[in-house]
Amino acid sequence: MDGIKYTELMGENVLPLLKYCGKNVRVFQLSKIINPHCAEIDDNSIIYDFVFIDANKSFKMGKHSCITWHCLIEGASYVEIGDRCFLGPGTKILGSTYEFNGYYTSEHIHPDVSKIRYGKITIMNDAYLGANCVVMPGVTIGEGALVGAGAFVNSDLEPWGIYVGSPARKIGEREKPTEERRKIVEAMDWTRHF
Repeated sequence: MDGIKYTELMGENVLPLLKYCGKNVRVFQLSKIINPHCAEIDDNSIIYDFVFIDANKSFKMGKHSCITWHCLIEGASYVEIGDRCFLGPGTKILGSTYEFNGYYTSEHIHPDVSKIRYGKITIMNDAYLGANCVVMPGVTIGEGALVGAGAFVNSDLEPWGIYVGSPARKIGEREKPTEERRKIVEAMDWTRHF
């Protein structure tokens, strides 16, 4: 494909092309990262098969984080995922969307007749997104927030809240893990994990 470099590379082959690659980073063979020169993945993080990431502007993934099967991160925007985060199967992180009032909603026509709205997405440390969540442009998911399966997130979420539904609404609070539990994670031998 003209204009998109490295579309043919998959799995571990992409690691040397990343802007930054920490130790023990695992990218499964059937995942894909395009524009890897804009992607940073920190220590002990893992990306499973059938994940598609467009790192066009900037993609950052913290330590001990996990992106599971069939996730999509796209939209040519800025995406930052903190430490110890989990993105459940089928979750979609959308860094852009079409403006639809007075514009055509197609990417492959003249730029004067369509318009795209971009927004940075930040997923703070210890956040958990269940299966099939959708996160819209410009959203910040607070530290430790838990987002239930199938939730539609179109506004910022508070730290350590529990959210469900479409649109996502807060239904409770999540208890923080203890400092002792964090030390266990940091001391683990990640070379044998998965």
